[in-house]
Amino acid sequence: MTEPLLEVRDLVRDYVLPRRRLFAAAPRLRALDGVSFRIEAGRSFGIVGESGCGKSTLARTVLALERPSAGNVLVRGQDLFALKASELRALRRHLQIIFQDPYGSLDPRQRIGRIVAEPLAMTTQGKNRAERRSRVAEVLKAVGLTAADAGKYPHEFSGGQRQRIAIARALITHPALIVADEPVSALDVSVQAQVLNLMTDLQEKFGLTYLFISHDLSVVRCVTDEVAVMYLGRIVEQGPTPRVFANPRHPYTQALLAAIPRPEPGRRRTAAPAAPKIELPARGGCPFAPRCPKVEARCRDEVPLLRPVEADRTAACHFA
Repeated sequence: MTEPLLEVRDLVRDYVLPRRRLFAAAPRLRALDGVSFRIEAGRSFGIVGESGCGKSTLARTVLALERPSAGNVLVRGQDLFALKASELRALRRHLQIIFQDPYGSLDPRQRIGRIVAEPLAMTTQGKNRAERRSRVAEVLKAVGLTAADAGKYPHEFSGGQRQRIAIARALITHPALIVADEPVSALDVSVQAQVLNLMTDLQEKFGLTYLFISHDLSVVRCVTDEVAVMYLGRIVEQGPTPRVFANPRHPYTQALLAAIPRPEPGRRRTAAPAAPKIELPARGGCPFAPRCPKVEARCRDEVPLLRPVEADRTAACHFA
C-alpha cells in the first residue's frame, strides 16, 4: 500500500467549558473522539454530519490551526505537531483551505490581486513582484476570471465569483491538499453546480487532493470518492461514496439519507430524529442510542467500535 498524502490517527480534541459553580472543576466537551482516516493523493474524501458534529474542528486541526488533545496528523509521513515552527511554515504551502463564506473570507479593503497573492508572502514564495503578478493572473484565469480582475475589490463580484477568487487564492501555492469547508453552502443552487464542476476540473488538471466537508449529502455524493459520516465527534460509518449512499449500514446514515428531499411522486420525506442538546460524553453506550429507532439494551451499555462490515467499509454499530 502506498503512503497516503494525509493520515489522521486517533484524533482527540477537548474544549474546557465555563465552570457551572464557583470552585467546581471545569467541565470538558469532546469535539473529536478518536477520529482516524487516510486520503490517497489525487482523491476526494468527504466528511458529512449535522452541525456540531466536529467537522470544522477537524478541518482546523488537520491544518494545524488547532492543536489536538491527542492523536496525530501526518502529511506525506510528517507529523504536523512534531515539526519545528520553521518546518511547519515550509510545509504549509502544501495545505490550503476554502472557507464557507466567499465574502467574509476576503478582505473588503484589499484588491483581488493582493488577496490572491497573500499566501505567497506567508510561505515566502514568489518574492519578485513580476512573478507574483504572473502567478495571480495564471490562477485567476484557471478559475474562469481574467487578469484585469486583479485590480478590483471583492464587492464588485457576485457570490459565485468571490468563491472562485477564494479558490484561486488556495491554488496559488500549488498545494497538494485543499480542505474545502462547506465551500458551496452559501451559494445559489445553480452557482453551486458551477463551482463544484470547477473544483472537479481543477482536480483533474492539477492533481489536487480534497478533504471536502459538508452537511449537504447530495453535494458530497457528486464530488467525493470516499465518505465518512460523523456523529458527536466520532466517525460512525466510512466507505466508498457510491456504496455508502446505495446501502447505508449505520442507522444515523440511514436517517440522513432518508431525510433528503427527492422529487418522487407519492414519496414521503422522513425526517431524521431530533438532535439532543450538546452534552458531555456519555458514560457508556452508543452516542446515537437516544435517537436510534433500532436501539436495544446492548446499545445503552456498550460503545460500538468502528469495525469492518464488508470490503473497504466500516461502521460503528452493533448490528451493522
